[in-house]
Amino acid sequence: MDLQSLVAAHMPNRRRPTQMGAAAEDRYYRNQITLPRLSLRLLGLIATTAGVTLFLAGVIHT
Repeated sequence: MDLQSLVAAHMPNRRRPTQMGAAAEDRYYRNQITLPRLSLRLLGLIATTAGVTLFLAGVIHT
C-alpha cells in the first residue's frame, strides 16, 4: 500500500451526503443526463463552418 492510499484511508470524512428521497434522486439523475440545448447562434455557427469547409474542399479539389 502506498503512502497516499494510507493517508486517504485514515482521513476523517466530515462531510456526509444528504439523504434524498426517491423523487429527488430521480430529478438529480435526470438533470445530469440531459443534453444541453443548442442555441440558434450556435447552430448558425456550425452551419457556416460546415458550408465554408465544404466550399474550400470543393475549391481545393478542382
